Amino acid sequence: MQKRTLLLLRFVLILSTILVMTYSERDLNIASPGYAVALAYFISNLALYLIPETKFAVPAVSFAIFLTDLVAVSLAIYLSQGIQTDFYLIFFLIIFIASFAQDIRGSIPIAIVASIVYTWLVYRFNPGVSLMDSAILIKVPFLFIVSLISSYWATATRREIMERRKLETSARKLEDEVARITAEETELRRYSEMVINCVASGVIVVKDDGTITTINPEAARVLGVDQRDLTGRNIKSTQSLDMLWQKMAQAMNTNRSMERLQISIRNADNELVPIGLSLSPMHSPNTELSGCVGILRDLTEVKELERKLQHAERLSYLGKMATWVAHEIRNPLTAIDGFSQLLSYTRDPEKIEAFSKEIHRGTRRINHIIEDILTFARTRTRSGAVEIDLHRLMTEITEDIANVRVFIDGTAGAVVRGEEESLKSLFTNIITNSVEAMDKDPKIVVRFSKTKNWIVTEIVDNGRGISAENMQNLITPFFTTKSRGTGLGLAIVKKIVDDYQGKIEIKSEEGKGTTCRVYLPTQEDK
Repeated sequence: MQKRTLLLLRFVLILSTILVMTYSERDLNIASPGYAVALAYFISNLALYLIPETKFAVPAVSFAIFLTDLVAVSLAIYLSQGIQTDFYLIFFLIIFIASFAQDIRGSIPIAIVASIVYTWLVYRFNPGVSLMDSAILIKVPFLFIVSLISSYWATATRREIMERRKLETSARKLEDEVARITAEETELRRYSEMVINCVASGVIVVKDDGTITTINPEAARVLGVDQRDLTGRNIKSTQSLDMLWQKMAQAMNTNRSMERLQISIRNADNELVPIGLSLSPMHSPNTELSGCVGILRDLTEVKELERKLQHAERLSYLGKMATWVAHEIRNPLTAIDGFSQLLSYTRDPEKIEAFSKEIHRGTRRINHIIEDILTFARTRTRSGAVEIDLHRLMTEITEDIANVRVFIDGTAGAVVRGEEESLKSLFTNIITNSVEAMDKDPKIVVRFSKTKNWIVTEIVDNGRGISAENMQNLITPFFTTKSRGTGLGLAIVKKIVDDYQGKIEIKSEEGKGTTCRVYLPTQEDK
């Protein structure tokens, strides 16, 4: 029990004692001995204020205080002749206070001392009293009963107070921890938002139902919208973002990341913007799909640079072409001019026929050069796209090749959408190169296969192969190792494959033949 509480209860005890003494048989006046006892009792309580707080926690000190209370109350009873009144009730008050200050180990000894003192006082004022008298038989056991009950109640109250304090302490700690975690979470959220807002690429995050939860300033700029207008809205309600949502839904449905996608969207100004896109499904802590994260990049400048680069390449090729055409066409033109002049000076039928053949050969050479140039320069049109069976097309291309064994195997359902003439030119150039590169026992194997996104045509020959040095310039326009080649064959192949948004792989080793794989998309936009 705290010092302050104990002294306050003792004041109540002292006042009760003085009150009872005042209404006793002898009354309370200044000249009486009881007055001196009451005054000393009151002063003792004031003196206890001088004792340090820590001393009151010592059981011996508390016991000495309560023992002093018993002596003072007993003297008051003795001097005021109060044994015949209800003065004994003050003993219950002492025992009650002792039960609160100490546990049962402190209250029982006080009850024993109080019983002894009370019994002595009874015998002192009534020498012939019997132990069976109600003054002893009933009142003395009650002292112990009050001690037990008050000790139990005090212990339970003390335990409840301690538990309440523990709960209050735990609640305070919990509140402090919650406040700390909330502050850290707020700081982390601010930091994350700052990082996302500083990222050079656009970042957009949607829930699985399409609700936009995060969009950084760069993404808002690329999409041509206000950042605050999109946050919290459903992406499906924005018509210009339909293509973006389709790709995000595809990533979430397949639960797979998608990288290096390219889509085009219309911004708020109705301008078509090319966008590079990477998508990653987002999962909650219990591994359930919760949404999708998209990384956007505006490809407008990249596309413009690509266009300028292609333009520069075309200008470069145009310069090379002018030089090459002047050189290549001059030779057959010189021959045509010479033989045409000779025709005017001869009447010999055999010479006329020979000169005519040379003129015809020269015109065919010029026509071949022009055809290659036109094919290389021609832009693929989409209006004439039809379904083409590559198995059938390759059979037609190879059926008239003489002295070469051709084997075609693989899926007969290798069908793509495109223009038959461009695809025929593509594979004819590859087959022609393979035929011209073979000497002994020429053999070409054509295989078809199909993946999720590609129709793959593999052409394998057993020719001379290609050196590592020549592989670096293989598809460069006007590069050729043939004496009468135009150097546009594989350049035409590469251009046609690019027009179809496909790809080509060429692997070769000198003396071990060449393998060429052409990848064409399974589906194309019409």
